[in-house]
Amino acid sequence: MSIISGSVANLYYNDRLIIAFASQNQSDKQWTAGAEITWTQDGQRRSHSIGGLTDRFKTGEDAEKFIINLAKAWVDANR
Repeated sequence: MSIISGSVANLYYNDRLIIAFASQNQSDKQWTAGAEITWTQDGQRRSHSIGGLTDRFKTGEDAEKFIINLAKAWVDANR
């Protein structure tokens, strides 16, 4: 059984909350990342998930930086 460790970062970007997370698979020591982006539009809560990526990283910091940049790019493209 593989135990996964991880980290979470929250930030606001262009009126959007980005919750970015990185997790490490203990069996291969590689890090993966994902994000949840939430905002309010017309009085309704909206969200978009970024996950299932095949990218792997040597550090959690690298994984977080990658997913934060990807989430910001998604926000910029979907305003």
